[in-house]
Amino acid sequence: MEIKKLATMIFAGTFIFAGTLWAAFDAAHCDEVFYHTRELDKTQAMLEKTLSEEGENAEALWRLARNMIAQTDLLPEEEKDARLAGYSQAEKYAERSLALKESAQALHWKASAIGRIGQVNGPLNSLGKAKSMRELLEKVQNDYKADSSHTWYVLSMLYSKLPGGFISFGDDDIALSYMRRAIDTQDNAQELHLRNYLELAEQLRERDLSAKKRAKLAKKLKEKFEKNIVPTEKYACYEGVFAGTQKLVWSDKAFGELSDEAEAQAVLKYALKIYENAKNPIDYETKLAQKIKSLIL
Repeated sequence: MEIKKLATMIFAGTFIFAGTLWAAFDAAHCDEVFYHTRELDKTQAMLEKTLSEEGENAEALWRLARNMIAQTDLLPEEEKDARLAGYSQAEKYAERSLALKESAQALHWKASAIGRIGQVNGPLNSLGKAKSMRELLEKVQNDYKADSSHTWYVLSMLYSKLPGGFISFGDDDIALSYMRRAIDTQDNAQELHLRNYLELAEQLRERDLSAKKRAKLAKKLKEKFEKNIVPTEKYACYEGVFAGTQKLVWSDKAFGELSDEAEAQAVLKYALKIYENAKNPIDYETKLAQKIKSLIL
């Protein structure tokens, strides 16, 4: 996407209009265009038209935040100023939505925008943003009981990318538990979710536990998972549900019978099969499938 085009969208979104809500906004159609055809420019135009004709609309505003993040994600990494402008505008959209009506979706996309701003500005800025970002995401899952796949994904990324120990709260085991929950709560009718499978596989390869250590870990986490009632604490131990002999979805073996690397390969092959069986996959999915294919040994 051209930088000038993105800038035009950003400035267009800063105008505030008075009026009433809901009348003509078709949220379901907007989501259909965003997820199934990935026509981000068309989605942007629909949402901006809603604001110009109907006034401030909380549902349209958090969707604008989501769309702006998706658009900005496509910009080259070297275009730092344009990426910061895009993510900052996404955060503003989410804040405008929250000012009208607090919702799990607006909190989620605000946290997502904050995280991306931190990534663009570098590791130190990411560390500074991490706590406030986690608080927003935990509110989505704990206060709203959202059990949101998208929010589990972002939480997983947060724990995966941050350092652990005395520096921050990064934790590979928690990251993987959250990613598994993201996959188990995803809406498979809405997307192929190749990104989720790819991230799970990459995190598994990074952790690189043996089958024996995985079996021991699952047994240790099982009791904690069953005892906890706060969602983010409970699902931080989600790998505990895989203790025992139950086979994994993408393998004919159980969790404790596979190393992390072996499961990663099974996940990648499973994801590639989903793509190959899909009807008319969009370009975004094709690019993810190409990366998945390149990681299969």
